[in-house]
Amino acid sequence: MKKETALLAIVAAALVAFGVGHYTSETKSAAGAAAEKAGAAPVKVKAGGAAASAVPKSIPSKGKEDAAVTIIEISDFQCPFCSRVGPTLKKIAKNYPNDVRILWSNNALSFHDRAKPAAIASLAAHRQGKFWEMHDKMFANQRSLTDDNFKKWAKELGLDVAQFETDLKDPALARQVDREQAAANASGARGTPGFFINGKLLSGAQPYEAFKSAVDEALASAKKHKDAGKTGAALMEAAWAEHGSDTGTNVYKWFIKGEKPVAPKREERREAAAEPDAPAQAPPESREIWKAVINPKTDAILGNSDEALVTIVEFSDFECPFCSRGGNTVKAVKNEYGDKVRVVFKHHPLPFHRNAGPAHKAAIAAQKQGKFWEFHDKAFENQRGLNEDNFVAWAKELGLDVDKFNKDRKDASADARIKADMEMAATIKVQGTPNFLINGRKVVGAQPKGVFKAVIDEEIKKANDAGMKGDAWYNKIVAEGKVFTELDGKENKWDLSKLPFKGPKRAKIVVTEFSDFQCPYCSRVGTPVMEAMKRFKGKVKVVFAHFPLRFHKEAKPASVMAQEAFEQGGSDLFWKVHDDLFARQRELSEAVIKEIAKKHGVKWANVEKNRERHEKLIADTMATGNKAGVQGTPSVYINGRKYEPGAGFSADAFAGTFKKLLAGKL
Repeated sequence: MKKETALLAIVAAALVAFGVGHYTSETKSAAGAAAEKAGAAPVKVKAGGAAASAVPKSIPSKGKEDAAVTIIEISDFQCPFCSRVGPTLKKIAKNYPNDVRILWSNNALSFHDRAKPAAIASLAAHRQGKFWEMHDKMFANQRSLTDDNFKKWAKELGLDVAQFETDLKDPALARQVDREQAAANASGARGTPGFFINGKLLSGAQPYEAFKSAVDEALASAKKHKDAGKTGAALMEAAWAEHGSDTGTNVYKWFIKGEKPVAPKREERREAAAEPDAPAQAPPESREIWKAVINPKTDAILGNSDEALVTIVEFSDFECPFCSRGGNTVKAVKNEYGDKVRVVFKHHPLPFHRNAGPAHKAAIAAQKQGKFWEFHDKAFENQRGLNEDNFVAWAKELGLDVDKFNKDRKDASADARIKADMEMAATIKVQGTPNFLINGRKVVGAQPKGVFKAVIDEEIKKANDAGMKGDAWYNKIVAEGKVFTELDGKENKWDLSKLPFKGPKRAKIVVTEFSDFQCPYCSRVGTPVMEAMKRFKGKVKVVFAHFPLRFHKEAKPASVMAQEAFEQGGSDLFWKVHDDLFARQRELSEAVIKEIAKKHGVKWANVEKNRERHEKLIADTMATGNKAGVQGTPSVYINGRKYEPGAGFSADAFAGTFKKLLAGKL
C-alpha cells in the first residue's frame, strides 16, 4: 500500500472509532475509499470533504478549525440551565470569530428521561450536517422532546428522514453519548452545563464576563504555542496541557482522542461513595408496614433465610447512581449484622435509563448460574459501561457458560421476572429508585447507614421478643401489610362538558387532568396519558381541567387563551396551543401567550371579549376540583376517582389501569 493511502486509512479508521461508520447517499471521500480498501469500516463524510481536523467529525463543532481556544460545552438538552447559556456562547463566538471554536459534548443526566434520546437524535442530525439547527429546536422546545417531534423537526430541517430514523437506532450514537458522559464525569464536569476552555473547567451558566475572562486567559496561553508554529492536534495538546494542567491533558485524551477514562480503584470508589452515619432515628414513613412479598425460588437473596430476623427488600436500578450508593450502605449493614439480616433484590429498571433493562436481564441470566451478586457488583462498579460487550466480558470473568448466559438473558422469562417485580412495586407504592423495605417498613432513597440501623435495631428487638425468625417471621409481619390501590373508592360526579378534551365524547374511560400551564410537573403527565390513550383506541377520553395556581401569574391568562382556542377551533386547535404553552412554559408572559395565539390563528379580540366568561369557567372548574380534593397540580381522576399510580405517572401505569377498568377489576 502506498504511504498516502495508508495514512488516509488510519485517519478513516480513527473516525470510525468515534462512532462514524456507515454510508449514506453522500459521496465517499478518498479517505473512505482507502479505509475500505484497507479493510476498515467506511467513513461517512461530506462530498469533497476530508477527515483532516484534530477534532473527530463525530463531534459537533462551530468555529475555525485553527482557533487557538476551544470550548467544550458539556450539556443536557433537558437541563433548563443549559438553555440559558446559549446567548452567552453566541456572543463569545461573535466577539472572537477567529480565536474561539465551540465543541458540543453530551452529559445526559440520568434523572432527565428525554435527555439521552434527544442527544442521540441531535447526533443523527449531525450526520446530515444539521446538528446546530436541531440543537436550537430542542432547546426551544425543552418540554416536548418526544420521538415524534424529533422526526417532525428532522423533516422541517430538510433532513433525509428515513436515514435519520435509521441513524437513531445506530448503537454507535448511543455509545458516543455514553462515552462523552463518562469523560465528563471523570474530568469533574458531573453537572450541567459545564465548559472546558482549553482544558480548564468553568462550571454553570456563568455570565458573559466570566466566559470572556476565561477565554482571554486561555487565549494568552495558547498564542505562545500558535506563534511557535504549532497547529491542529499539536497546538491543542500543548495549549490544553499548559492551561488546564493534568485536567487539560486528560480532557484532551478523553474527549478528543477518545481514550477511555481510567476508573478509580474499587476500594477508592467504595470509600468515596460511603455515607456518614446519621443519627439513629427511623424515618416517619417507615412506621407503616407494606406487603412486600418475596419469592425464595426466583428472588436473588443475600444471607441466611433460616436465621434472618430482618429482611431488606431492595428495589433498584443498575443505571441509577443513587442505587449504587444505597447498595453500598446495605452491604455495610449486612456485614455488620451478619446472619441477622438478609437482602432480597427486586428489579426496577426505570424507563428513561436506556441501558438498565438489558443490564437487569443480564443479571437474571447470571443468577441462573449462581452468580447474581457477583454480576450485580460488576454492574454497579461500571455504571457508565452497561453495554453488550461488557455484559459478555463480565460473564467470562465470572466463569459463566457464555452461550447459556446469552440465551438466558434473551429469554422471555427474564422480561417476565422484571415485569413481575415492577408490578409488585406498584402495589406497594414504590416510586423511583432506590427504595428499601425493612420487614415491610419503607426507607426511601440512598439514606445514610444510621437510618437503616435505627429501623433494623427496632425490628431485631421485635423478632427476639416474638421468638421467631426466617421466612415464618417475615411472612407473619407482611401478611396484613398495606397494598396500594391506584384509584380512590370515592367516585365524583361532575359536569365538565365545557372543557377541552380529546377522544370520543362517550368513552368508557374518562381521564380528567387538573393542570396548570406553568406547573413543571403538569407537563410530564400529558405525554404518558396520550401515549396510553393510543393503545385503547376509541375507549379513552382525556379532559383538560384548568387549575391555574395563584402563585403562577401567567397560568390563568394561558388557560383563558387556551379555552378560547377550544371554543374557536375545537379539540385539534386546543391541543396545538396546549403543547406550545407547555413547550414555552419557562418564558410565559402576555407577549408569549399572544404570540402563540397568533401562530395558531386564535383571535385575540375574542380572547379579550370572552375573558370574563372564561375566567368564570376556570373558577367553577377549580371549585369542582377543590370539592373533589384537588390541592395541587397535576391531579388526575379516572372516571371521577382520584388516581395515584404506585410507580408514578407513565404510559404503562395508565395503560395498566385502563386495562383493569375495562376488565371490571377496579
